[in-house]
Amino acid sequence: MEHVEPIDFIIDDMLSPGLSMLAADPKTGKSWFSLLMCLCVSQGKKFLGYKTHKCNVLYLALEDSDNRMKSRIKRIFEGDKLPDTFNYCIEINDLSSGFIEQMELVCQSMNDLRLIVVDTLQCIRGQYNNKDGGAYGYDYKEMNKLKSFAKKHNLAILLIHHTSKMDNPNDLFFSISGTRGLTGALDLMMVIKKENVSDKQVKLYIRGRDVGNDAFVIEMQDCRWAKVGTLEEMQERDTLRQYQNNPIVREVNKALEESGQWRGRMTELIKFAERNSKSILLCIYPLSIDFVDNR
Repeated sequence: MEHVEPIDFIIDDMLSPGLSMLAADPKTGKSWFSLLMCLCVSQGKKFLGYKTHKCNVLYLALEDSDNRMKSRIKRIFEGDKLPDTFNYCIEINDLSSGFIEQMELVCQSMNDLRLIVVDTLQCIRGQYNNKDGGAYGYDYKEMNKLKSFAKKHNLAILLIHHTSKMDNPNDLFFSISGTRGLTGALDLMMVIKKENVSDKQVKLYIRGRDVGNDAFVIEMQDCRWAKVGTLEEMQERDTLRQYQNNPIVREVNKALEESGQWRGRMTELIKFAERNSKSILLCIYPLSIDFVDNR
């Protein structure tokens, strides 16, 4: 049997060398997410519960000022002095004006550079040329430049990007802004989805060649994203919470706590349920009571 080399993960089961993208709506916390990732990887600390492999990282904060970067790092970083393995830059040329050449010089001067985050992709887009074959050709050509560079140096490039206003109910990854030429060259896609603007918790969806499909819930805690649980776990918790908050369930539980048994006729329980627009499903042995909303 032919020997297969193990995947050289930077973040176990999440991020490996290649071209990746994180997309979300504006003001969702993409920059906080990617900055925390860089700080964790640069120290070899876990990120969202996943093991990281310490290495040099470069965070291109192309929409931020130096003061804003220092402020954000201070709010996230736990320590007195930043590790030498963490590097950031707030200015760089675009893809049509020497971006790749600048990155080549960085790789020559920085040993063990394995992660580059570009925040955001739009800041390094080159000038559109009709000779590229339209929007698709333009997107695909630029992505291939970045992918070839990542492959050449065996590093991960994570592009921070936006989602479009039009959601695709069949495939959330189609909400990534741009043509299929933009996503077709990617080795990994991540999408952060917030259901409501006021929600503290968001859903993170992952699809990649090395990691397959994954999805879980994350929450911002003191400027640091934290994993709350898988989608299945959160759905089970929500179902349990709804059941426990049901007024009839609360009344029955109260009666059981006071006497250890239900004291009342079934007709009384049925009338109570009807007053609250509920129906009762009763299963005997083992005894269980469930309530259906009639509204």
